Amino acid sequence: MNIEHLLSQLKTLTAKLSKAQLAGLAGMFVAVVAIVVGSAYWINAPTYTLLVADMDAETASSVVSRLKADNVPYQLGDGGRSISVPVERVDELRLAFASDGLPSAGRIGFEIFDRTAFGTTEFLEQVNYRRALEGELARTIASIADVASARVHIAMAKDSLFIDRSEPAKASVALRLRGNRPLSAATVRGIAGLVSSSVEGLRPESVMIVDHQGRPLTKPDEDEGPAGLNASQAERQQQIERDLSTKVLAMLEPVVGIGRVRVNVAAHLRGDIIEETEERFDPNTVVRSRQTSTETGPATLASAGVAGARANQPPALSTSTPATPPAVPANPTSGPGRSTELTNYEVSKLVRHTVSPQGQLARLSVAVILDDERVATTGGDGAVQVTTRAWEPAGIQRVQSIVAAAVGLDPTRGDQLTVENIAFETAPDTGDEVTPGIGTQALELVRDHWPAGARLLVILLIAAFAFFGVLRPLLGRIGTIVAPAPALPVPAAASAARLPTVSEMEGQIDAELDAMVPVEDRRLPVLTQRVAKLAHEEPEQVARIVRGWISEDRR
Repeated sequence: MNIEHLLSQLKTLTAKLSKAQLAGLAGMFVAVVAIVVGSAYWINAPTYTLLVADMDAETASSVVSRLKADNVPYQLGDGGRSISVPVERVDELRLAFASDGLPSAGRIGFEIFDRTAFGTTEFLEQVNYRRALEGELARTIASIADVASARVHIAMAKDSLFIDRSEPAKASVALRLRGNRPLSAATVRGIAGLVSSSVEGLRPESVMIVDHQGRPLTKPDEDEGPAGLNASQAERQQQIERDLSTKVLAMLEPVVGIGRVRVNVAAHLRGDIIEETEERFDPNTVVRSRQTSTETGPATLASAGVAGARANQPPALSTSTPATPPAVPANPTSGPGRSTELTNYEVSKLVRHTVSPQGQLARLSVAVILDDERVATTGGDGAVQVTTRAWEPAGIQRVQSIVAAAVGLDPTRGDQLTVENIAFETAPDTGDEVTPGIGTQALELVRDHWPAGARLLVILLIAAFAFFGVLRPLLGRIGTIVAPAPALPVPAAASAARLPTVSEMEGQIDAELDAMVPVEDRRLPVLTQRVAKLAHEEPEQVARIVRGWISEDRR
């Protein structure tokens, strides 16, 4: 490209433009350049996404320090409580922070023992152990979905030789909840159990849990709920009712239809402790033991003597010849015998000691409502029609037997079961649910990716505005300024390179006048006016015609 030729054309173009046109041209050029540069910067600008949220000042400071050390761009939001990073690096940073234990709000865990120091006293070791345990528990509790951050304080147990001077372990937990959503009772009990299981000698009821507004989340067992039940027993009552209702619905819905049965279970638990001692005697006697003894033996007449003390004395000793003993009868007779029988009787006795703890199931009440039974009938044309009718007593009795077996009904305990057939109110049929089509799916896709689409749309609009609103009009104006004036039409017989002569121009003008106005109306002023208008609109062409006349006169 010839630079001198280009500069000469540019100089010729600027010489033909006024100062206002030059200023407008320069302003449009600067605007187009600014739009192009801004669009390129916007396209290349990173998209930020949330990295960490709901942080305190100490945690945010540690995270920002780490991002500055890694030369990672970031943006602070929500008053410094949240930090956003480029979307392409968010996963990498989350993994890196998790490996380093961030965000940790400056709490120290068991890594405090990674660096051993000489000369550490036993008291300092106990303090460091308590700090490490508190930090680890706080990190674990903060990992729960509904908890943003946590602080744990532990008072270790103090043992003593005297029982009245020993102190049990205690702990307190302060929680910052996400979105001010209250914690469920199960989550609170889980946190209390976690802390009590991590500290030796700590009982769950000695753990106090509060939220960031100072509201206590743990309730002692002495706080009574309905019917004299404490919080845990009241929750157990609700759990029993939910489980039984779910069980009955799962059995009846496949039979009567989904949404066409209602079940309500009311469980009544004992709010007091019952202690009974029962002692019962059996009126029927039972033989425990029996002993029988019988004594019999011969008794001769010679053995019989005078009754008294002398008969019991031994015979006197003598050196003389003994006297002849009396004669013994030939047939001795047996003396009388003795029989003894001892029988011991026992009276049976039953002693029963029964203790029923608080919270036992005392009574159960179940109510079941059935919608009208639906019956499908086939018409004469083969169409299936569904009609409703009331349940028969036999059907209700079957349902009642099924429900009684499912909930474990005990009439001796006072349990009640009611099954009734009541027609449900039917809502007007709005037709079958329309499945989402391509349009709905496209709308969902646009809703999910609208930021990128909006950016692309804005860029296209800017490009269209720059081309159609700035460049094209500018090129049109430049073309109008520098384009040569159109030449007057020449006769067909004449050469394209030769200028028309005066006679040819006069003949052309006469032909145009003949076509436009009648011959009788032609006048010289009309011709003069048309020639002057043509000279005003196309001065260069008129100058060429005049130069042609001059050259013809010279020839």
